[in-house]
Parts: sequence; structure tokens; C-alpha cells
Amino acid sequence: MGTSSTKTVAMSADGQVLARASREYPIRTPRAGWAEQDPQWWWQAAVEAIQQVLREGLIDPSVVRGISFSGQMHGTVLLGEDLAPLRPAIIWADQRSAAQVDQAKAKVGLERMLEWTANSLYPGFMGATLAWMAQEEPETLKRTRWAVLPKDYVRLRLTGEVATDVSDASATAVYDTVNRRWSGEMLKALGIPEGLMPKVLESEYVAGAVTKKAAEATGLPAGIPVVAGGGDQPVAALGNGVVEPGMLLVTIGTGGQLFAAMESPLVDSRARVHTFCHCVPKRWHLLGATLCAGLSLRWLRNNLRAVAPGIDYEQMSELAAQAPPGSEGLLFCPYLIGERTPHLDPDAQGAFVGLTLRHALPHLVRAIMEGVAFSLRDALEVFRLLGLEPQRAIVSGGGGRSRVWRQILADVLGMELVRAEGEEQAAIGAAMLAGMGTGVYVSPAEACSRVVRLGDRVEPSPGAELYTERYRQFLKCYPALKAPRA
Repeated sequence: MGTSSTKTVAMSADGQVLARASREYPIRTPRAGWAEQDPQWWWQAAVEAIQQVLREGLIDPSVVRGISFSGQMHGTVLLGEDLAPLRPAIIWADQRSAAQVDQAKAKVGLERMLEWTANSLYPGFMGATLAWMAQEEPETLKRTRWAVLPKDYVRLRLTGEVATDVSDASATAVYDTVNRRWSGEMLKALGIPEGLMPKVLESEYVAGAVTKKAAEATGLPAGIPVVAGGGDQPVAALGNGVVEPGMLLVTIGTGGQLFAAMESPLVDSRARVHTFCHCVPKRWHLLGATLCAGLSLRWLRNNLRAVAPGIDYEQMSELAAQAPPGSEGLLFCPYLIGERTPHLDPDAQGAFVGLTLRHALPHLVRAIMEGVAFSLRDALEVFRLLGLEPQRAIVSGGGGRSRVWRQILADVLGMELVRAEGEEQAAIGAAMLAGMGTGVYVSPAEACSRVVRLGDRVEPSPGAELYTERYRQFLKCYPALKAPRA
């Protein structure tokens, strides 16, 4: 369950994708800085995609062993006593709670936030959204029985059971990530009743079974075990085989992420990166995030369609290849909806810097790809300061399919990148969780060995040192562009 679509796969135990389907949905922006979705869109997308997978894959529903999920993280779905949504879901890209975040930081202080949750509060996280609800829509909050994350709503529709998992819960900023339990201290500080928070399961635990009503809607038999699942980043990491320390996952999707698996939690005292639970038991991970990775390229594509109606991402990648490394001095800051790592600034603004008459469309496209890579290097530098020096990197997401973008990432990050074969690793990871929870695999290691296959490799090019100087220039852009708060 992504931000723009739900993608469903049927996978055999040896990792063969038997069928796949996708359904898109929009993001509603009723006000500047707001981002909402109707939970019914997610359920309808899941129903239609499941039906298509069963139909086109010629799959006998009776052989399905288990079902699980990956889902967009941080979002908030408020459910009433009848378990129906009380309002549109407020998703991760929403910035309305910036004032509540500032209030909480002033009241609690970063040091105690890190002690209680291992993370700072940020707009769009469930904790911040619930704090906003307490102040701005208190009557809705009073009517709320449960606050759940996006994928948990779809699982509820399948099973009738309310729950979440450790990986998604740890990304709410009201969860004690180190001890894997809700943080009563943080909830109290934000004015959030602890009774709103659902039970928390390990991601591979069975959370329920397909109900008769859900079976009628989807075409699946009633009674199939439904495994808890997890947030899209840790589940995609599992789908790419990133479960052991020393491994790094580089993802270019709507946002961009750097993910490093850990055997024990590390916490950044300046909260530039997040410390969350992995979807694998007894594992944690560091996560650095840039909010507007593929979304930056989509912004350019959408604005080009008036003059180039048929342009797609493959053509944009071909355009980027026409511009030289460094885009002839053009830099792009990918802060179109604020930024997370390392700035934690919802008011950060994007910019092209160094634009001249010489620059043309290929330079703009390549500069966006390079700017996203520089932003991800920001996260890698924080990882290194915390003592992590990843030895192996796997690239994933839609941007990872672009050979040009993969080469840029290898050059900017200074390491070899390997791409996992196939597509939809988040859905593949969800299928692996379904197998882990139902006994198809006895361990995450067995699941990875049977499913994950690595493909082509990209090494830093001989001219990669050019990007070291370009990165130094990039570092100067955010302070120069940052507007003082009123």
C-alpha cells in the first residue's frame, strides 16, 4: 500500500511472481500543506487488485497459504466504535501539525523525546497528527476508539481485528522503539489517551484470518491466515534481503530513503535520522529520508506535459543521460514539501541553483536526480558519524530502474550498488512475511535465500570525484535558502 497506489502480488514459496496488479488513487490537498486520503480508496484498490491477481494468474484461491502487507508509514486513520473511519486519513506528507511539533519540542525537549521513543516528533507522524487533532478537532478525537496506520485499516477490513506491528508503531513517534511498547510518557505529554493505541504485534505474527464478508468481496476463501505485516521501508528491505548489519538499502520512490539494518538500536542525539524497529524480530534499523525524491521528477514531468504530453520516466532518464555529470554547474535542492534528513524542516523549500541560459531540459532532469542523490548522501554521512559503515548497498524503487540514476547514486555515495531482480520488493517482502508467519519459511534467512536474487551491479565511475566538490556546493544551499520563521 503505497502513497499513490496499491500493488498486489501472488508469490510462490521460491519467489516466483505468479501475477501482479495495481490500482492508483489520488492525494487530497484541501489546504496548502495538507495531505489526506480516503481509507475506502485503499480497501477498494486492494479488493480490485486481489481479484485481478486471482483472475489473471489463474490461481486457485484455495492454495493461498497466507496474506501480509507493506504500507505507507506514519499516517493516521481514526476509527469510531463501529470501526469505520471518522474522517479522511492524514498521511505522512501532511505538514499541518508543525505548530504542535514546535510546542511539543519546547515542552518535552529533544533529549527526553529520544529517551522515550528514540526519535524526534515530525509533522505527518501519527503522534504529531493526534496532537493536532486534540487541539483542532477535539470532538472527532473524543469519538475515536482506535488510531491505526494505513495498512492496518486494510488488514482490519480483511480480518475484523484491530492491531498494528512493531515497525509501523515505531514510526509514530509515540512508541518506545528500544523496548517495543507504546510510550506512555510521550502520549501523555502530547495529550493523547493511551487507550486509542492498538495492540502491537511482531510483523511476522498472525493477526487474524480472512472473514466471510472479506471473502465475498475479494474472492479469497474465508479463514486464510493474515500476517501483521509492516511499514513499507522495512518490508521492502526484507524483500531486498537487507536484514543483517552492514547492509544498506537505497530507495528512490515517491520519497527517498537510506536504510541500514542493526542488531541493537543506535540513536542520533541530534535526531537527524530515525531509529525504528525492523519487520524482522530482534532487529532495528536507521532510516534517513528525503521527502521528495521521485516526487521531484514527477513534479517536473507533470509541468512538462503541456509541451510534451507523452513524456514518461524512461524518456526523462534518456534526457538526463544527455547532460554531463554535474549538470554543468546546475544544482537542485529537492525540498518541495519540506525536508526530513538531516534538517527536520517542514518549511524547507526547493530550488534550482546556478541556472543559466546554457541549461536545457536534460540539465534540469539530471540536476533533479543528482540533488536527490546528494540529499541521500546527507543521510549516509550521519550513519557514518554514528559508527555505521555499510559494506554492501542494494538499490530499489522506481528510480532504481533508471541506469542513469543508479550510476549517479553510485558516484555520489561512493559505493557499488546492486539491484535486486524483479519489481515490487515491498510486496515481495510482504509475501515473505506471510510465509514466515505461516511456516513456509523457518527464518528470515531462509526466506531471503529462497526468494531474493541479485542482478546487475553499478560501480562508481572513474570521474566520480567530481561529485565530491558538487556535494560541497550542495551543502551550502540549504543554509543560504532557509527563510527565518516569522
